[in-house]
Amino acid sequence: MSEQLGRALVAVIADWFQANQNMMPIQSQFDSLIREGSLEWRNLCDNGAYKERFPDKHFDLETVLHAKIRPLTVSPSKSFIGFFQPEGDDDDMSGFDFLNGAMSFDSIWDEITQATEFSSSDNPNLYIVSWNDHFFLLKVERDAYYIIDTLGERLHEGCSQAYILKFDSSTTIHKVQAEKKPSSPDSSEPLKDSSGPESSSTDQDSGNDIEENILVSKGKESCKEYIKSFLAAIPIRELQVDIKKGLMASTPLHHRLQIEFHYTQSSPKEIAAAPQLLTVNAPFEFSWPEAQPSPTMEVALTPVVSVV
Repeated sequence: MSEQLGRALVAVIADWFQANQNMMPIQSQFDSLIREGSLEWRNLCDNGAYKERFPDKHFDLETVLHAKIRPLTVSPSKSFIGFFQPEGDDDDMSGFDFLNGAMSFDSIWDEITQATEFSSSDNPNLYIVSWNDHFFLLKVERDAYYIIDTLGERLHEGCSQAYILKFDSSTTIHKVQAEKKPSSPDSSEPLKDSSGPESSSTDQDSGNDIEENILVSKGKESCKEYIKSFLAAIPIRELQVDIKKGLMASTPLHHRLQIEFHYTQSSPKEIAAAPQLLTVNAPFEFSWPEAQPSPTMEVALTPVVSVV
């Protein structure tokens, strides 16, 4: 799914979630929402005024909302803008002095966590998340978080499927040390859901090649760890390497670290009641992108709610 479509897609999908607050889309509906979002994006491309302002067809979120492709608004008072804070020693932090005093991702997550006390499955908080020119949805309930993303490449390399992930009390994240001596060029295998009956380690017979799994996070707050240590970690490490080498990208430095959580609401219009839907469960597994030598992560999630 092209990143150009991101803003239109999240607007269409967010509108559906606002109208169906205690539901999850079945696969056919998720497909339909993506098609609708793609159509709305093409309509924007055909608009002469927008075409002139955005020749690359990367419409910003404000423009998409102003075009009223869906009755959706953003509440600035409940939204957040902050930055990922690179980790490491003084050498690793060189060049990031501008982040001093800025709101961090951790601080934003604390605010989101506090807000969950007033949310429920019937009245969840829904954020459009913007980071690194990529958009996805974060649905927040008191007992669970959901990530709704149309760009499967963010889940694992080569993935072309949209997906929905649920993080609840049964979710765990483990860090798995990569093999020191891969037996073949393609030594990476999908990491399995450790909540299943085969969750015990089967790597003991490999001796010292693989380190024992380390529990990193448990429960619904694993969603924070997933965003911070999986989605964002690799690009941030690449950014640190670029800065050490003195390489300057065309994108301003702070834009590459900035993350935004836009709190969405339906426009004050009557919304027709949606028909009752069924939820489709599907197994979930993924692997860390093969090109990265850094440690892999093993995530045990409640089964994916819907996969396209």
